[in-house]
Amino acid sequence: MADTSPESPPPRVPLCILTGFLGAGKTTVLNRVLGFQHHRRVAVIVNELGRIDIDGKLLKARAGDVVELTGGCVCHEVRTLEELSEAFAEVMARSRPEWIVLETTGIAQPQAILDGLAALPADQQRVQVAAVITVVDGEAGVGQLERFSEARDQVACADGILLSKLDVAPADGLAALHRALAVLNPSAERASFPATSHGTAALVPWLFDRAPSLRAEVVSGRSRAAPAPHRHGQLTAHAFSHDAPFVADALLALAERLGPRIVRAKGFVDVAGEARRGFLERAGTRLELRYLDAWPPGPRRTELVFIGEDLDPAALERQLWACRAAGEDRGR
Repeated sequence: MADTSPESPPPRVPLCILTGFLGAGKTTVLNRVLGFQHHRRVAVIVNELGRIDIDGKLLKARAGDVVELTGGCVCHEVRTLEELSEAFAEVMARSRPEWIVLETTGIAQPQAILDGLAALPADQQRVQVAAVITVVDGEAGVGQLERFSEARDQVACADGILLSKLDVAPADGLAALHRALAVLNPSAERASFPATSHGTAALVPWLFDRAPSLRAEVVSGRSRAAPAPHRHGQLTAHAFSHDAPFVADALLALAERLGPRIVRAKGFVDVAGEARRGFLERAGTRLELRYLDAWPPGPRRTELVFIGEDLDPAALERQLWACRAAGEDRGR
């Protein structure tokens, strides 16, 4: 007699949602952990707010498999949620990972992501959330939590809170930050981003060895304030791409002039007279242009993403065009 019992669905892959406000250091944390010998097959899905992939390029040398979702935030766009489900299927078929990490945008609302994943049809339920880890900028401190509802929502939804930049954070500011975290999410375990390989080793099981069933128990027993409606209203993103080289000092001066309106800026820069790739980054109050490895063969291209308040895209582009090197207004 033929067996007519329905086939059991394939086991779901554990998912770690790595979130945190703009500039907190999510990609730095992920790069450090993925570069450590963790002996796990880990796939990474990077959700970029702008339409230019920056973080995915920084992670490709570290992760076993990287998929980029650009142009939207998975926590509130139906189209991008569908792309996320497709990305899960893609990496599972391609590399059979033991673990998947979703690195969210800096203004994501994790609870909305959890709700969206739970609402997917049964045949698209390919992952099981094991942990929401929120990276919190110790240097930006409590002021960032007070200013941005997204930062508060990310903390409130966390199973674990990872404090970054403690080496440059003032002691009194950290004390106030810990008090705020205790109010927003008293039961979430806190850790710090390590400066040593020994500390990194301690983070690996914290990120990759959590049992999904444990998270369910933790969440069911936790009292959390309901998140505010998800709007992203006060922040906008603008992506800029150009094939001419730029003057480093002019570009840095422009970023300085934009001041606190720019919450986050990052991207690769073709610096005039420089063979190495430039990387411009603004995170909190810190602004730097550092140099990475040499440009790969082929055309060079500056690709930047700016996220801030009351941004005028046309004015920003005009000012960026003025930072190009003289006589280099051409493709290469």
